[in-house]
Amino acid sequence: MSMHSASKEQREAVRQLVQAVIICDLSSMTPDRFRNWAQYLDAKFAKVAMKLIFRIEKRRVTFSIKEIRTRRVVYHFAASTSVSFEESDVIRPADMVKSVI
Repeated sequence: MSMHSASKEQREAVRQLVQAVIICDLSSMTPDRFRNWAQYLDAKFAKVAMKLIFRIEKRRVTFSIKEIRTRRVVYHFAASTSVSFEESDVIRPADMVKSVI
């Protein structure tokens, strides 16, 4: 699925995420603030049948957006700023159990 075939609401959600990441200084975020920010954005994506997934490797954040129905990655990009924490600092044990299931 390309962005051209996505619905207007889905394209707008992706555009808002990209804009938020560009404007937001991820390096100044704490793990709790990042977790809350990511949960807020994921809730917005859920409204348009999409899921936001982030991964932190070597303090660099990459985002993937999946369509819930097909489970295919629709959009993937990396933030230009690094964070001062690791993914294990952001993910709570309950979140890790859900991701395994």
